[in-house]
Amino acid sequence: MSIQAKRQHEILLALSKSKEPVTSSWLAKEIGVSDRTIRNEIKLLQKDKDEHGFFIESIRGKGYILNITNQKQFSDYLHQLASEENPLAGDFIDKNTRVLYILKRLILEKDFIKLEQFADEMFVSMSTLQNDLKIVKEYLEQYQLKLINRPHYGSKVVGDEYMKRLCLSNLLLEREQEVFLKEESLHLIDPSLFSKIKEIIIQKVNKYKIEISDISLENLATHIAIACKRIEKGFVIEEMIQVDEDDYPFEKIVATEMIQEVENLTDLKFPDEEIKYIIVHLLGTKLLHKKELVEFSKFDEAGTIVNCMLEKLKSELNWDLTEDREFIQALLLHIRPAMNRLRYKMNIRNPLRNDIKKKYPTAFEGAVIASKCIEEYLGIEVVEDEIAYIALHIGVSLERMKLNKKKMKKVLVVCASGVGSAKLLSYRLKNRFEQELDVIDIINYYNLSSYDLSDVDFIISTIPIKENISIPVQVVNTFLEEKDVQMIQMLLTEHQNEIHNYLHPSRIFLKQSLKSREEVIHFLYEQLAKEKLVPENYVDLVLERESIAPTSFGNLVAVPHPITPVTKETFWTICTLKNPIPWHEQQMVQFVCLLNIRKDPDSDLDRMFEILISIIENKSIVQKLINCNTKEEWIELMINYKNK
Repeated sequence: MSIQAKRQHEILLALSKSKEPVTSSWLAKEIGVSDRTIRNEIKLLQKDKDEHGFFIESIRGKGYILNITNQKQFSDYLHQLASEENPLAGDFIDKNTRVLYILKRLILEKDFIKLEQFADEMFVSMSTLQNDLKIVKEYLEQYQLKLINRPHYGSKVVGDEYMKRLCLSNLLLEREQEVFLKEESLHLIDPSLFSKIKEIIIQKVNKYKIEISDISLENLATHIAIACKRIEKGFVIEEMIQVDEDDYPFEKIVATEMIQEVENLTDLKFPDEEIKYIIVHLLGTKLLHKKELVEFSKFDEAGTIVNCMLEKLKSELNWDLTEDREFIQALLLHIRPAMNRLRYKMNIRNPLRNDIKKKYPTAFEGAVIASKCIEEYLGIEVVEDEIAYIALHIGVSLERMKLNKKKMKKVLVVCASGVGSAKLLSYRLKNRFEQELDVIDIINYYNLSSYDLSDVDFIISTIPIKENISIPVQVVNTFLEEKDVQMIQMLLTEHQNEIHNYLHPSRIFLKQSLKSREEVIHFLYEQLAKEKLVPENYVDLVLERESIAPTSFGNLVAVPHPITPVTKETFWTICTLKNPIPWHEQQMVQFVCLLNIRKDPDSDLDRMFEILISIIENKSIVQKLINCNTKEEWIELMINYKNK
């Protein structure tokens, strides 16, 4: 621990709290050192002032005043000094950690808390604290909670106890539970109690042969642990009018038994309304008897929504999943608790969310469209974590559909060396490409001109074909060597799927001086409108999609698109920017690929996404594309990259 760092940190904190000049003698008394020590420390602080975002001005006869020139640099430097003084200060370098800490302290405290107390506990200046409090207020407003301030007393959160608990539990679920269990500054629930509550839940789950996921188990344990903490401090839920426990006899039995066990464990007394609180959380969990995997019925609430989803996916994306009973049942079982979670504003953490968005973008887009059915039914916005869970179910169904409807390419074999060698080539093709090629016929070269090619995808021939025909031709050795196999594989994967199908020079705009997401989308709309490619409400459709789940992928890339397909063809519109812009929260973007998918998409949609994602996940190629000055250079770079 550096004594000098401690003194300098205290001087800067003291100056940051005062709007008027402060004398060295006052600072000396406040910190417990001599006037001379204060003057010496201020001289040292002034040495590197430019790189730390502040300077200390000396006003004759009045004292010292702090001028902050760069808030971030100043905050970082303050934390650097604090870390040398106290290892705990390192916890609070991150703004999100400070916001979580303030929320935790305010919600758990009965009385007012002075702002100076927060500043001292987190080793930050008052200006940093004021900025953090703005975010805290915004977060509390989501739960109809208010932060009230009373002069000389401090700040306090007021509002409904149920909402306070939701706020706390959602804080936990938005960050990994381990963070709150391990980091001393964020200690919210007792790790030992949390573990014992999980054991109680597991015991009841096994007793009643209930199906529950690991994530749902963690969530339920979190809610009960928070309930214990609040009851212990004298906060109880007085009335939950919206829940009639008699409507949920099974959940009531399970909740009552769980609470009895928790009461025995903690010596706390849970009032009757608290049982309803646990029932609400059980309703938000996929808590169903294994025997009660109910058949799809379009007349119940969840069934109505699933029916709506099936219709939307069919009408807007041309996916007919109505015969996939496994998908319908899985979705039905997911939708029931999901609706309860949304009704009661409970979050569910989806640890796979980002991976699902990146690796299964087609399914995720389907889930965005399907989630509109829930939103329209409940009048509640569906959060991104829930959409990602729906995407998982859709992804499984699409994979199943691919396997069931895998379209083999129809191939005509042309062979000039006799029936024997032709048969040999045919069998070798069937052996190497059993799931991909359907050899529909073997003919001699002289018969080709009169052959009906309307049902043929491509020709494999042992001799060059001089005629100009409209389908691809691959010339191979009669004995099908390894290089021939590789060429056929390339033909299969490249079939009408390559970059030039989605790119056109007229839809590439490089190094634009645009300042915001909205400016970019409006600019690109205007370019497409000139070509009469998009409808008038296009911008609204793109922004609606952004409001549901931002399309910034990281790596300076965003892939915006309308919420439903509105164009005749699938194509990309490219825009690179002179400088990065904030796209969503703190995520910066400099490469925008505005994506349009044809109204009646074919099975090649996955392939298009595969090509796009392989490019935007490669940092090196993204940087090169951002730096391109001409369209020709840009297209060449893209094609060369894909052909590597």
